[in-house]
Amino acid sequence: MLVNYAPREGQPDWCNTSCEFLEEGNADAGSALAVHISPFDALLNAAFVSSPGKPYQVVHAAAFDPRTLIRDSGGKLHINLHCGWAASDGRIVVRRKGALASVCMVQTEEIPPARRDAIDLEVDRSGIARYERLREHAGLFAHADSHCLLETWTEQQRHQAVALAIQRMPGTVSVGAQVNQVALYDPEAAQWHFVPIDVFFDKPDRKANA
Repeated sequence: MLVNYAPREGQPDWCNTSCEFLEEGNADAGSALAVHISPFDALLNAAFVSSPGKPYQVVHAAAFDPRTLIRDSGGKLHINLHCGWAASDGRIVVRRKGALASVCMVQTEEIPPARRDAIDLEVDRSGIARYERLREHAGLFAHADSHCLLETWTEQQRHQAVALAIQRMPGTVSVGAQVNQVALYDPEAAQWHFVPIDVFFDKPDRKANA
């Protein structure tokens, strides 16, 4: 997940986390915690959502305390699981503010007050299944090994890999385009892959708009 450190008086570790609106363009509907299974996708996302004076860092979900977010969401924990990047005919969709559009799914869990002192962020099986199905369809069967390899890279190697991924993007298209693919990046091979969007939905001829 991505955080931007914003220390407050008496709260030196306070940070803001990257979230997504539950309903596009409707802040009143609440927000979902943006979560990445792929550490490389998190790094790539951080490169696009960061701005001068507001850099985002990648941290493990276990290091984040979601209680404020749960309180603000009426006792619910909404998780927005990133599964890949939205694409249209071989081009990656870019949002109005410059971030890459994500293909994701939302899960919601009620968190009673008695459980809020020890909260485990868990992705449900359907989310894991969609994530793995996309990568298997792209031939990325060793994606879990790639995640482990990334943990051994130096910070410089990670920055270089992110820069190469951006350099090798085949093209971009503005938000509003019809999304008919999911883009996946293999940091080991330094290669982009494009999978039909219906693989994500597990239904034929399904399309979406970014």
